Amino acid sequence: MAWTLAGMAVLAAVVALVVAAGGGGDDAGDGAEPEVLAATQTSVTEVPLPDPAPGSATVPPPPVSTTTTTAPPATTTTTTTATTAPPVTTTTTTTTLPVTTTTASVPPVSPSSGYTPVLKPATGPGRVAPGGVLTKHLAADIAIAFGFDTAEVVAAIAAVELPPEAGGNPEGWLAPGTYEPADGAGAAETVQAMVDRRVAQLEARQISRDQWHRVLTAASVIEKETYNQNEKPRVARVLANRLAGGGPLQMDSIILYPVPEDRIFTTREERASDQPYNSYRHNGLPPTPICSPDEASLDAFLAPPPGNWWFYVTIDLHSGETRFAVTFEEHQANVELLRAWLTDHPTP
Repeated sequence: MAWTLAGMAVLAAVVALVVAAGGGGDDAGDGAEPEVLAATQTSVTEVPLPDPAPGSATVPPPPVSTTTTTAPPATTTTTTTATTAPPVTTTTTTTTLPVTTTTASVPPVSPSSGYTPVLKPATGPGRVAPGGVLTKHLAADIAIAFGFDTAEVVAAIAAVELPPEAGGNPEGWLAPGTYEPADGAGAAETVQAMVDRRVAQLEARQISRDQWHRVLTAASVIEKETYNQNEKPRVARVLANRLAGGGPLQMDSIILYPVPEDRIFTTREERASDQPYNSYRHNGLPPTPICSPDEASLDAFLAPPPGNWWFYVTIDLHSGETRFAVTFEEHQANVELLRAWLTDHPTP
């Protein structure tokens, strides 16, 4: 069966999560699985826990709240609404798994699955979809949406006026959505309107300016780690729990961000490298956003639902159905569902 780019990206995240070949604390594969499986152990499926101590066979999750009604632990006050910035943690923020294109379609879901996906918006006339990595895909999405030349959009992005909080990097600052540019507006005006809308979104949520970068980075991780809109709140809760616990997030979407080519899997060398986006080696969020998140991802991070989930794994790479778990044992059972799916749907 042919795979969409979006489905392949999800697979990358999933498989990386399934087998932590040399890295993540999930010993489901123990190196016995092919490298193809080892590559998807982190990202769209769920992030393994920090590496176990040498010689340990399993990885207990770091401490999290013992109830499902508390807000995520933090070093300052927590937020319970989408109008307040999330608490600041002492870790660097990192995350997520790449959806390599914003226009791919999803195969129909089997009625017997009982799972109804809520698909992300797609690029269309006047509409720029979220999830695309700026330097790889977002310029092309903008060109398609408004009939511009891609090179013209790339030049407009390079010259756009950004807020100081962006540090000169436009990644994450071009808000996806539907736009109606004024007659005669070119690429420069349209790209600037996207940045202005992003600033307006942050201001409308009363996020303090010193938190803009962090919020966008976290939301970009949620965007990349999810296949469907309806999975974002619980993924945000897992992210909040892991950030509060400290340690590496271990998500392939983050590792693959600087990779120039579109790829599903990470390599052992990449997971062992010292590059700043290696979410196996560095704690917290990545240094920058890794895509342009939509408002649903922003709101999910600002007000995640209560829960003690520490793991998640996408068990159906066509529908994007994702299972969440509190314990490592529960997660391993969910991983077996993914393994079964991969057996029935072998990769090309």
